Amino acid sequence: MLITLDESHRQLVHQVRDEAGEWLATKGTDQYRGGLDMAKVHANIDHDFDKFPFVGWEVDGRVVAMMALIDPEPDFWTPEELAEPQTYISRFFVVEHGKGYGSALLEEVIDQARKEGKRWVRLNCWSSNTKLHDYYRAHGFQHMRTCEIPGRMSGALFQRSIS
Repeated sequence: MLITLDESHRQLVHQVRDEAGEWLATKGTDQYRGGLDMAKVHANIDHDFDKFPFVGWEVDGRVVAMMALIDPEPDFWTPEELAEPQTYISRFFVVEHGKGYGSALLEEVIDQARKEGKRWVRLNCWSSNTKLHDYYRAHGFQHMRTCEIPGRMSGALFQRSIS
């Protein structure tokens, strides 16, 4: 079931982000590895938590997947793309992998965006994580381009038309 996360979920978001880093280390990707300032990572999560809605997928009273719905990032998208009606996904974390929880949350957010009259669901993700790119493609997203921005490892841009 789709829920909106509240203050009582803030620490869970931090915990799941840390666990995601540990899980990704076992998957042969450099995502979340090497040289990240974890204090800054967690400060950025707090900034997003204070400014944007976080939603989650709840099963048996437990949040098993979560994401932030943020403003699109002007570093990556053109002014024309930024002006289009869209839902922008960030900080997409799953507690238990392989059970379809992330897919359920993603599809529910896409359905909600459609009901709100949005044209696109967009995101940027880790540029070198090709398995993650495949995941988004399997959910109907199209790779638009990859941006190289100094200091940013994300930059693979994906979108899904929902109009």
